[in-house]
Amino acid sequence: MGKNGNSMDTKDFLIGAIIGGVIGATSAMLLAPKSGRELRGNINEKALTAKDKTVEFKNTAVEKSNEYTQLAKDKSSELSKAAKQQFSRVKGDYKSVADKAANMSSELTEDIKNIMETEKDAGRELAEKVVAEIEDTSQKLRSDIEQYSNQAGSQGSEGTEVKSEPGKDTANTNNQ
Repeated sequence: MGKNGNSMDTKDFLIGAIIGGVIGATSAMLLAPKSGRELRGNINEKALTAKDKTVEFKNTAVEKSNEYTQLAKDKSSELSKAAKQQFSRVKGDYKSVADKAANMSSELTEDIKNIMETEKDAGRELAEKVVAEIEDTSQKLRSDIEQYSNQAGSQGSEGTEVKSEPGKDTANTNNQ
C-alpha cells in the first residue's frame, strides 16, 4: 500500500499508463484496414516513437534522481556541521563549568541550569530545521512525480488517431 493508503503508488500508475498506451496504439494499428507493408511501417514508426519517449523519461528520472541525491548530501552536510558546532559549544560550556566547580558550588548549579536550557532550545531549533528541510525536499519530490506522471499520461494518449483512406472506416481511439 502507498503512504497515503492508496493501493497503487505513482510508479505503478505510470507503468500501467505506458503499457496501456502502447497496447491501445498497437491494437488500433492492427485493427485498421491497411496494407501489410503500410501497417508494418506504422508499427515500426510507433515503436521508435515509444522507444524515444521511454529513453527521454528514463533520462529525466536519472537526472532528477541525481539532483535529489545531491540535495540530500548537501542538506546532510549542512546539518552535520550544525550538530558539530553545537557539540563544540556544549563541550566548551561544560569545560568552563568544570573549572568553576572547583571554586563555587552554588554558581555551578545555576550555570548548569542555564546551559541545559540554552542547549535544549538549540537542539529543538536544529530538530525543527531538519524536519523542515525533509518536508521541503519531500514536497519537491511529490511535485516532480506528479508533473512527470501528468506528462506521461498526456503523452501516452497523443498520436493514437489512425487515419484511413476516403470511403473506408476509421479507427479513432480519441473518440472511443
